[in-house]
This record gives sequence, structure tokens and C-alpha cells, in this order.
Amino acid sequence: MSLFNRLAEVKNRTGSGKTPPDRILFSTAGGREETTPFGPFYLIEGKLPGDIVFPPTGRDVCRNLRLLYGIGPATEVALQEKGYSDLSALAEHTRWAEKAKRALDHIEREDVRTLRRLGARDEEILPYFRPEAMLFLDIESTGLWASQPLFLVGLLMCRDGSLVYKQLLARQLSEEKALLAYLINELGRYSLLVTFNGKKFDVPYIEGRTVEHRLFYRCTLEQIDLLYHARRHYRGVLPDCRLVTLEEHLLGLKREGDVPGALIPERYFRFTKTQEAELLEDILQHNVLDLLAMARLFYLVQETL
Repeated sequence: MSLFNRLAEVKNRTGSGKTPPDRILFSTAGGREETTPFGPFYLIEGKLPGDIVFPPTGRDVCRNLRLLYGIGPATEVALQEKGYSDLSALAEHTRWAEKAKRALDHIEREDVRTLRRLGARDEEILPYFRPEAMLFLDIESTGLWASQPLFLVGLLMCRDGSLVYKQLLARQLSEEKALLAYLINELGRYSLLVTFNGKKFDVPYIEGRTVEHRLFYRCTLEQIDLLYHARRHYRGVLPDCRLVTLEEHLLGLKREGDVPGALIPERYFRFTKTQEAELLEDILQHNVLDLLAMARLFYLVQETL
């Protein structure tokens, strides 16, 4: 019997109806009510099998001559043909020596933000981050624009060698501010944020909702968006680059009974009226599977497959 069926039995046994529905349905749903200065929300935590699948080899940022302003693809190839294979060699060049030394200084100091500004690629910055400093994020919202509330944020992180997930759930729309306040604090614990289309959707959506609640969060984490890498490798090769398509073709996993994204808002609004946990079961599972798929597809960050 599934967890949500057991919860339904608990609901039926209560009979009196004196206990608020959310306390009945969520009392043993693998989580707990979390309280913030802005009120409560619901927090679900658990472990997932497997690990983050890193690229087999990371590209050495020292080999990216285009970090130097004025060097483009053609100039880089010409320099490489003359034996300037990396920035250390270029530090001996009469024209590029000063710029190369400055770039090497940023590398020595692990100044990732400056290296990103100079043009360092995703695969080149990975060696600067421990797995424990990485956070995978996926949201579920009630619409496509930040003018509409979000109600679920899924987080996946590596802790003591295991994959651990958190799901921040607003049981009512009134709990969204508390959820966001907790999320802002949680994001501050990490250095690298990994998403799937998060640069254009998830992160701007979160930022927009914090403006709505006057929390005014601006994401300053380094970001890797896996959708960019999926399109770079598989645009025109696979039917599309949706996460479930990548999961099926690259991981050999096909989701059974996955809730369509278009139905999620309607399902959630029904839940806010009835507090029937069964309405959220598929949504919570969908969110966790998205997080796990990102961890398994993280190897796409590599330059070539």
C-alpha cells in the first residue's frame, strides 16, 4: 500500500473532522512543518539512489586562450599552431604576455567570477567546485510568468556521499513567502546552481516572486543550465531536448504515469481547496524525478561526447 493510501486511511479513521486536514494528511508524509519568521510551510526530505554523474574529464581552463581580450577562434588556432598551447606558454609571448599573466593570476586565486566574465566555459569551472557545493534546483509553479505563484521547489544536493533531496511545499498560497524565505537562506549555503532551463525560467521566476513578497532576492551563484548542453549535443539528433526525452533516449528510462506539466497548476489548486494529499503525489514524484535526471545527465557539461 502506498504512503498516500495509508494517509487516506488515517483520514478516514479520524472521523471527527476536528483536526485540520493538512495536519492529518501530512503528519507522516515523510516531512514536517517548517516555521519561518513569515509563517509555516511544509518540508519533505529524503535520499535518492546513485550519484552525480560528472564528465569523465574536465577541460583545463589554462588551455582556453580566448580568455584574453582580443583573441578569437581564428587567433587561438594560429597561436596553437605556433606552439602556444596554453596560457603559461602565452605568458612568454611578446604581445600577449601581460594579459596571459593576469589571467593566470585569476586562475591561481580561483577567482571563478572573473574567469566567467572573461569567458570560461561551464566544463572549465567545474574543477573549482566540490560536489557538496553544488545544488540542483527545479520548481513547480501555477503558471509561466512570475506574476503567478510557485508552490513547490525541489532541491538536490550531495551530502556525505549520498544524494539528498528537499522539497519545499506551500500547502496554501499564503505559505509561499515562508517557502521563499527558507529557499533564500538555503541557496546561500551553495556556490554552484544547476538547473534545466533555469537561467530563463526557474531562477527569474524565483526572483520575481521574491519581489512580489518584498524579499528582493537576486541570485549570485554561478549557474550551469543543462538545457544549453543538451541542445549543443543533441539538437536535431533527438526528437526534442525536453528532460523526459533525454531521460528516455540517453538513460534508457521511461516514466510511467508522469503527470503532464499542463495539469500541475489545476491539480494544485484543487489541493488547496481539499488538502487531499493524493492530488500532490504525482507532482512530488515528477519533481524528484526531474532532479534525479539532472544529476544523471550532468555529464553533458563536457565539451564533446
